[in-house]
Amino acid sequence: MDFITEHIVTLVWTSGGVVPAFIDYLSVVVGVLTGALFACDRKLDIVGVTVLGLVTGYGGGMFRDFLLQSHGVYFMSHPYLLLACIALCVGVFFFRRVFDRIDSVVFVGDALSVGLFAVAGASKAFTCGAGFVMSIALGVLTAVGGGALRDVAVGEVPGIFKASNFYAVAALAGSFLYVLLVTYGAQDTLAAILCVACVVMLRCLSVHFDWKTGSDKLVGR
Repeated sequence: MDFITEHIVTLVWTSGGVVPAFIDYLSVVVGVLTGALFACDRKLDIVGVTVLGLVTGYGGGMFRDFLLQSHGVYFMSHPYLLLACIALCVGVFFFRRVFDRIDSVVFVGDALSVGLFAVAGASKAFTCGAGFVMSIALGVLTAVGGGALRDVAVGEVPGIFKASNFYAVAALAGSFLYVLLVTYGAQDTLAAILCVACVVMLRCLSVHFDWKTGSDKLVGR
């Protein structure tokens, strides 16, 4: 009984960061979901959907962990989560039509994944002593890294390099807010919630008001 209790506590509260582990799990799952839907939209087969889903969900975190070096690789530490994500990709492949009817939910899920990844990246970096600036940088890298790898895998210019609605900018703002709050003594979970809220709000507002990081006309000159 004590072993089970200890395992549950570890599962819920230890993430390699300063926020509950379920935020790490949720960020990966939502990232995998958006990656799998992206692959379905490109008419890839079940292998392509699964690979792109995993790349999107795990790519940014792997970048972060490799840069942090001796603090463990999240991808290798949670085999059951990997199996669950593979099952999710297979489910998305066979039931993709369900998601065609809930575009707004998918969009919010995408925005949510950016915020969750920003928290997961910044929190682990901060805990590992990366410092104020590098914790923010690794938060952004974790948030956008998987999506960039996904785009490259299908031969597209990564969205973060094109004029688009706020994506990396939202991740930067959320990571900065999280690290700032934690540095000055804010409660970890509260800082995480505010970070995610900041990212989702900026992402949604940028789409609603068509705010973009650049002008296509200027880029073309």
